[in-house]
Amino acid sequence: MKNFEKLVYTYKHRKILDYLAKKYFNSEDVIERLKHHDMDKMYLLLFYDKKDIEKYHRAMSTHHDNELEKTRLDYIEMILDWESARYTKDDKPLNAYDTMYKYYPHLEDKLLPILKEVGLDISTLEKEEDVLEYANTLSNVTEEDIKKELTGYIEEL
Repeated sequence: MKNFEKLVYTYKHRKILDYLAKKYFNSEDVIERLKHHDMDKMYLLLFYDKKDIEKYHRAMSTHHDNELEKTRLDYIEMILDWESARYTKDDKPLNAYDTMYKYYPHLEDKLLPILKEVGLDISTLEKEEDVLEYANTLSNVTEEDIKKELTGYIEEL
């Protein structure tokens, strides 16, 4: 399978994002929205290299800082994307609050109220134990897991 390790990473990222969404928002709208998170990357990774996908994904996804119009759900997804990255990317240790202030301070007026609503409006590098425990359950992702994620998504469309 082309780009298997990158697919595993994206799979884990999606699972942790879903876990955090249920933990912090527990909203059907949010959970339904996140079923689509990074699925474009999952499919594109089957055919293209990550470097060729990244620019496209960032430009076309409303949960990234770009020129596309944003809704509250986009901002929630952005926050969850940043919060989950610290559990799956060694080079991104910042939580959502710190990520906002370091890289996206111009979004403070949109994001800080949401961060406050769910208690994520603090600066910390400390990872949450329950999320770490959940992340550890994702340590042996197989090609079958990836295939199931991809086919399950199509079946729900």
